[in-house]
Amino acid sequence: MTIYECNCLGDIRANIDLIDGKIVSLLVQRGKYVMQAAKYKKNITEVEDQARIKNIITKVRGYAKQMDFDPNTIEQIYRYLIQVYIQLEKEAFTNLK
Repeated sequence: MTIYECNCLGDIRANIDLIDGKIVSLLVQRGKYVMQAAKYKKNITEVEDQARIKNIITKVRGYAKQMDFDPNTIEQIYRYLIQVYIQLEKEAFTNLK
């Protein structure tokens, strides 16, 4: 991962905009997989898997540490992200049944 030194606020914002496009693309991909997962759940209570959540949080905190970034910030983002995706999966589960 390369972070370029920017010469002005405009350059910073342009780089952030490019990154945001990539993030949205990845969030959409993740969401589509989450919705597919609903097909394999027997009941709606299986959607919120605490062991899986703990595993994800541990993994992303590790990624943050490897990249020399604050793992607490990444954990907060992911906890919110997971809750939003849980709601999405619950909706997908309900629509399938």
